[in-house]
Amino acid sequence: MTEQQKAFWDLLDIFDKEGLLPYIMLIGSWAEYIYQLHMESGYTANLKTRDVDFLYPNLNQPKGREIRIRKSMEEKGFLYTEDYISGVGKYIKEDLLELEFMTRALGQGQSVNIIPSLNIKAEGLRDVNVLASYPLRICSSALKDGYDNLMITVPEPEAYVIQKLLINTKRTPEHKREKDIQSVRELLNYIDIDRIAYIFKSLTKKQQSIIEKTREKHFIEFGG
Repeated sequence: MTEQQKAFWDLLDIFDKEGLLPYIMLIGSWAEYIYQLHMESGYTANLKTRDVDFLYPNLNQPKGREIRIRKSMEEKGFLYTEDYISGVGKYIKEDLLELEFMTRALGQGQSVNIIPSLNIKAEGLRDVNVLASYPLRICSSALKDGYDNLMITVPEPEAYVIQKLLINTKRTPEHKREKDIQSVRELLNYIDIDRIAYIFKSLTKKQQSIIEKTREKHFIEFGG
């Protein structure tokens, strides 16, 4: 386990102990790392990022209870900081990890929402409903490094692939677009093509059209 991976598991361990883990979904590239625990066919994530993103799907949960993580985070070396302009908060640990919470975007334009349970401002993202609608809970029991029995929620890998294709043209900086396409190509070797088709059909015609254009541009086949 690398120093960065240990910091990541320390993070999840804190969230578990403080009662936050059931309310968040790990999205972004670190979800690919968790997929390694789920897939038994040799999949290995090509992880090269310090950004750790968690989606907070339901701002109303848990009702009437504050989840206090800052003290525990600081004890593990995660320092809290806020963006000067937007007020969006994040936790940074040295040059290893940069953690940010995300929410679904509300209304039009730039969206910044307060997560009541954490008392923290978070960026609102569009096109994340496809992730939130297909949660997959994975247990860390495959680990042998003291982080057993953590229940981690990620999107189903098929939904993850669909969403990567949906947002590809919006990704900035531009080099992230090719990185995401590489991740999609790799995951397609290990996931359920019928499940992809099912999720794809649940999208709007506009979303389907965006995905099809991205597939055509990068010569991506769903197979079958």
